[in-house]
Amino acid sequence: MKYASYRSVFKMYEYIQPFLKYSSPLEEKLQAKKVLVIAPHQDDESIGCGGSLIKFVKDGGHLEIAFCTTGEPERMKETKNATQILGSKINHFFQFEIRSLYSNTDKLADCLSELFFYKIKPDIIFMPFMIDNHQDHVSISKAFCKAYKKTKIDCLIYAYSVWQVLIPNVIIDISKEWEQKKAAIECYKTQTASRDYVTMASSIAQYWAQVKGKNTKYCESFFKISSGKYADMVRKIL
Repeated sequence: MKYASYRSVFKMYEYIQPFLKYSSPLEEKLQAKKVLVIAPHQDDESIGCGGSLIKFVKDGGHLEIAFCTTGEPERMKETKNATQILGSKINHFFQFEIRSLYSNTDKLADCLSELFFYKIKPDIIFMPFMIDNHQDHVSISKAFCKAYKKTKIDCLIYAYSVWQVLIPNVIIDISKEWEQKKAAIECYKTQTASRDYVTMASSIAQYWAQVKGKNTKYCESFFKISSGKYADMVRKIL
């Protein structure tokens, strides 16, 4: 299953309902010392959760990013510039081909297990939500589920979206970090040449700011859940 089926989507809504509130709380600060971002592609980290990462690093947190696929040399240069803005201390590159993750979930799971156990034991993992509408994005959750079975990492998952509207249970105000997030996205000129990711990210961030109110201008939204419950959800739905 490269994408989530309609049946999976309905099951997902039933599963996440207990985790939702009428009004998603506004989270001022990530309760973590170490954060790991799993990015299917080089730019997802900036689009999906860049503002929250910048805010976290400003507060003194340690950030690392794992890029599952690797692009052309020019995109590698763009990634270096973007991650400097985000404040990532270490970047990991798994070197899979774009749109190949679905057929390599076992190998990707091994990469994640090694990362969790030997290289970083994160308090929070940011990753694409399980039904984010791209086969590589969906594959991240499937690989995480397999990795969790081998290495039962105890942390929180903050699932972000790039290609699918997310039903969040936590919102983070990134109004002060928006310009830096925008600059990080703009580093990826090879990608923004064909699609206006800045406008896309800005529109979503402004939408959630209006939903939340409280004098916010830009907000990022996430589905927050424990690692064990997320793995269980993925097993039951995908």
